[in-house]
Amino acid sequence: MGLGRPLYADVGIDEKLGSILPADLVFFDEAGGRVTVGELINGPTVFSLVYLGCRKMCPLLLRGEAELVHELTRKTGQGYNLVTVSFDENDTPEDAAEAKGKYTAMAGLAPSSNWRFLTGDKENIKRLTEAFGFRFERTGDGFSHVAALMVVSPRAKIVRYIYGITFLPFDVRMALAEAEKETAGLSARRVILYCFRFDPKGNKYVLDILKIFATVTIISSIILFMHLVRSSRRRRKEMGDDVDE
Repeated sequence: MGLGRPLYADVGIDEKLGSILPADLVFFDEAGGRVTVGELINGPTVFSLVYLGCRKMCPLLLRGEAELVHELTRKTGQGYNLVTVSFDENDTPEDAAEAKGKYTAMAGLAPSSNWRFLTGDKENIKRLTEAFGFRFERTGDGFSHVAALMVVSPRAKIVRYIYGITFLPFDVRMALAEAEKETAGLSARRVILYCFRFDPKGNKYVLDILKIFATVTIISSIILFMHLVRSSRRRRKEMGDDVDE
């Protein structure tokens, strides 16, 4: 009997650095007004993808983002946009308004600030999450997903993914600078996260022993092969020198 399909195989992020977000995607803001992605992005923009009925990871992500924004605003002002989009088509503008009030207050921003909380229909949500490479699964009454911020340039180019639920202001400032220059950069934690896998049940990353073992085995095999090739060439050369003598 086969092993079957791995649990939560469709949860994760396939980074699409350098890709352009579709400008025609339509969502609804906290007041129920119709907005497009193209209208939202008029400078460096930080996106977060959540669902507003979440009681576990999403509040932690948004709290971490609020703390980040508070720190960035305190030190450098706010020269960027913030867009939080729900990937649950059942969330409403009323839900978005409630979330905006809570997290803008936590960030020390005015309710009229440019941290937008959006909801949308299934088709537009699907197109946006696919554009970001964001893969999630419905599990019972909720969803399994990873936590990350996505930084986008003024021309809607994806320039950086920043993983986790807490964020270093320096990392985000660097990402915003890259966005301003339209430069896509390597995610700061991408290499580290290679050694981990996301456990949606526990809402945390755990060390992926099998992946590490496989990687070490492959690297060791390559090193051994190169060593054998060099040794074989050295022996042939020594035998050739002996014949010449």
